[in-house]
Amino acid sequence: QIKKKLQTRITKAGFLRVTSQKHRSQSANREAARERFTELINTALQRPRPRRKTKMSKGVRERRLKDKKQRSMLKRNRGKEYQDE
Repeated sequence: QIKKKLQTRITKAGFLRVTSQKHRSQSANREAARERFTELINTALQRPRPRRKTKMSKGVRERRLKDKKQRSMLKRNRGKEYQDE
């Protein structure tokens, strides 16, 4: 699961590489990298919320179909106009 979510950060040798250049000192950057590492692992371990299926209401569906019908009539009437001579 972790490999799948962090596959862009894992090297071919299997190492998870985390860098930090926030601070001027090397020790502070190392500490920041460790914090970031734990944060990455924790987010990778969280399970995504299951998606709830939603259903369009009857009124919304009918309005959509009515609008599509109007649009198709508008486009159909754009054709060539014949003049009486």
